[in-house]
Amino acid sequence: MKAKLHPDEAERLEALRRYNILDTPREEEFEDVVRVVAAICEVPISVITLLDEGRQWFKAEVGLGVRETPMESSICAHAILEQELMIVPDTLGDRRFQDNPLVTGNPHLRFYAGALLETPEGLPLGTVCVLDYKPRNLTDNQRALLRLMASQVMKMLELRRFNATEREGRLKAEALVRENATLARESDHRVMNSLQLVSSVLALQGRTSENPEVKEQLESARSRVQAIATVHKQLHLAGSLDVIDIRSFLTKLCASLKENAPSYVEDLRLEADRAELPSGIASALGLLVAELVANCFKHAFREERRGSILVSFKEIRGGWKLQVADNGRGLPAGFDPMQSTGVGMRVITALVERFGARFDVSSTS
Repeated sequence: MKAKLHPDEAERLEALRRYNILDTPREEEFEDVVRVVAAICEVPISVITLLDEGRQWFKAEVGLGVRETPMESSICAHAILEQELMIVPDTLGDRRFQDNPLVTGNPHLRFYAGALLETPEGLPLGTVCVLDYKPRNLTDNQRALLRLMASQVMKMLELRRFNATEREGRLKAEALVRENATLARESDHRVMNSLQLVSSVLALQGRTSENPEVKEQLESARSRVQAIATVHKQLHLAGSLDVIDIRSFLTKLCASLKENAPSYVEDLRLEADRAELPSGIASALGLLVAELVANCFKHAFREERRGSILVSFKEIRGGWKLQVADNGRGLPAGFDPMQSTGVGMRVITALVERFGARFDVSSTS
């Protein structure tokens, strides 16, 4: 007698698919379950059965030697219509199985007991079952073990599904990070190209202007845009969206600034401690260095007086100290950076305020 379909067959099959267990290779932890069940129940056959559409598939088995059989001869298909545990002491005495080919022919199964594999929603996926070639029954302890092992197998299936979901989520997250990194790199290229274009336009306008004041303002703007472009380029080359090796970053930044230094600046040196800082802080720090160095280029030297610049970034108690020094002509007497009306100095003081830092100036010339 072929078993009727489960009342919620469509939902049951959909639930089974979600576990992605069908047709997977043998796994030792499931094999251990059927070995233990067979030994404790003292039977020659023990199986973890999953009922698919048109077939029953065995995740693990002892004593059968096959991985699946047709649904037409399935005893477990009857078991999933029962509650929790189905026991058939003698299959020939049960009208459902009297003409079953597995009972009337090889392997002449005469005893069956199966505990349901049920999802948290109560949908049966299959059974943990035991079979024998002779009529018999199970003790209370053996019945309890069969129920316990079915519950354990479901926990294993749930863990397996959770791990697969977590792995899939991690792979998707990693793919998203790679995609975002690619977009960020493309965005960086576009920003750098735009900044270079603006810098070139300002330089062209400065060369063609006949007004000395306008020419100076355009050159100041070009220098500032070029400084931003330089910082952005070095951040891009640093290759991290989260943290930046500040010594490496400042080394490359100062080397780039040195390439654009006036001819009368003979040297631009860096002394920096190694540290990893958030990219946002590194970016603002780079702009501050670029602005201070540009200020030295513009005001510290004249063509008849050559000199050098030192950029120092050192760890001190409770924080960091950035120093930009030159051996040029020095600051005007009574110079107060907080009272300066120059654009460059206003940018510097704004960046210092962003850090919540103190800004000191001194001059020995």
